[in-house]
Amino acid sequence: MTDDQQEYIEQVFERVRNLIHSGIWGEIRLQRLNDWIGCFENHNAALLAAYLLDNLCFRSRDQFTSMLDVLFSDARVSLNGSGLTLLTDVLKKVPTGKALSICIAPVLGPSSPPTKSGPYILRLAQRQFRMKPNWMSWPAHIHYGADLSNVIFVDDFCGTGEQFCEFAAEIQLQERHEQFPNIQFWYYVATIHDKGLKTLTEKLPFVSIRYAEHLTASSAVFSDECFNRYQIPGFQQLVCSEYDRILQAAQLPTRGTFADGFGKLSLAYAYAHATPNNTLPIFWMDTVNWTSLLDR
Repeated sequence: MTDDQQEYIEQVFERVRNLIHSGIWGEIRLQRLNDWIGCFENHNAALLAAYLLDNLCFRSRDQFTSMLDVLFSDARVSLNGSGLTLLTDVLKKVPTGKALSICIAPVLGPSSPPTKSGPYILRLAQRQFRMKPNWMSWPAHIHYGADLSNVIFVDDFCGTGEQFCEFAAEIQLQERHEQFPNIQFWYYVATIHDKGLKTLTEKLPFVSIRYAEHLTASSAVFSDECFNRYQIPGFQQLVCSEYDRILQAAQLPTRGTFADGFGKLSLAYAYAHATPNNTLPIFWMDTVNWTSLLDR
């Protein structure tokens, strides 16, 4: 290992430990970080660990709260053809027990497990914006009718868009749109990837999308755009070769299967409450020979 490589490794490790100590990444336990780094060091791949940490986007609980603010605070809706009104103002004015023309629901299909993050995100939004229970519903229990003007589905992450399309098919969203063309359907998602945005725009054009953070192809850890920021000859080849070697040694999914995350988005992205499956499994998967850094 060259002196420059060793210096880079030490700088990244120190920066991440400082982020944990300062509370910015406080939800990541220091011991867990050290164990994860130790897995790389056992395989002589500390450079890969430094590169992955250098590109990790970790959103703490406080940061996620701010993302919900972006989603809801300036959101505007039209009520039965009237002009645009702030969503939060509409919700504040409706007393408990009165029928509401807006329904807010988590992204949770009838066949989805209860561990999906949609209900958790909606619960956070309920507390943050003091939503009353009668404003919310399970997707399968939404009462469609002439009085309903807006349906808002809430989620934390959209990668390829495939899961939301499957959810839409399960609750027959296309049929609902055709049956009630005056209802505006919304998808409020904290983070969305370019690929997912394109998929939903093409397959579900009647759904309006709001998001707080937008990821692009350059967010892929192993993309040329990501490596080009380093301007170091041979660095990309060295990191990629270490990654392929680690996958074999740690009995992690190999290239061509799930090694680059679902949809091959190759992300290094996580929330304090969960990690999308579009993120590299080397961050969140446990094996006999591997300790994860993040919770799936």
